[in-house]
Amino acid sequence: MGGDSLPIGRRVAYLRVRRKLSQQSFADRLGKSKSWVDKVERGVRPLERMSTIRDVAAALRVDTATLLGRDVQPAEVAERDAGVARIRAALSTYEMVLGRATAGREVLPADRLARAVGHAWAAYQQARYPRLVELLPGLLTEVHRAHVRDPEAGRVAVVPAYRVTAALLVKLDEGSLAWLAAERAMSAAVGDRVLLAGAAVQLGQVLRAMARARSVMLAAAYQVSAARVLIRADSIAPAEVRHRPAVREVVARLACDPDAPTTITPLAVSLGLL
Repeated sequence: MGGDSLPIGRRVAYLRVRRKLSQQSFADRLGKSKSWVDKVERGVRPLERMSTIRDVAAALRVDTATLLGRDVQPAEVAERDAGVARIRAALSTYEMVLGRATAGREVLPADRLARAVGHAWAAYQQARYPRLVELLPGLLTEVHRAHVRDPEAGRVAVVPAYRVTAALLVKLDEGSLAWLAAERAMSAAVGDRVLLAGAAVQLGQVLRAMARARSVMLAAAYQVSAARVLIRADSIAPAEVRHRPAVREVVARLACDPDAPTTITPLAVSLGLL
């Protein structure tokens, strides 16, 4: 193949040609478009999610290690797993600090927390996932302390911190942990419709990525429709909200689903559905 140092897109192209597959036939196997395959092979569209990489490897009849080559070294995988473990610990230990006095512990000022959260989102948007894995444990600790000290003011930072955590974990195929982060965002956002709208977007993304979502279309509709109404809630008259049947139906159905998280209920209550 000319060495494992080839970019993953070039390896995909090489393996596809070796299998005597056209871009179109390969795309059909994956359920993707020919344009998607072309962009991957040219390096325009990165392969980021491990689930997609596994699907590509299966379509090419190779293992993921062969497809990845040196793009992912064992040491890098171990480092990523260790980072995810630290994120899990930061999420899990929050219950331990709830209600504890924060006297003697420094709490970052709101402006510094806002900059830190913004930096995390910038890393996510630039696909700097290893850097974000490093940042999140410390960021979660800081926003937790601020939230314990002042729950009302602290949630302005804690909700987007949970959101970016959930977004990253979806990219890393850590569905269960992403679900926990999204639920935390929903819980912290209750009472603030703008924050709740943002949390709803992340929860919808997690629902779409996880097998526990009963309907991909339902989850997508929840993500788009519910968030759109909530984000404009301050400017929409209650009568108008009541006459948006798509939103009412989606949120009401999710609220009644026995497998739905308990945080769906506050969302439905905020829209007057329960």
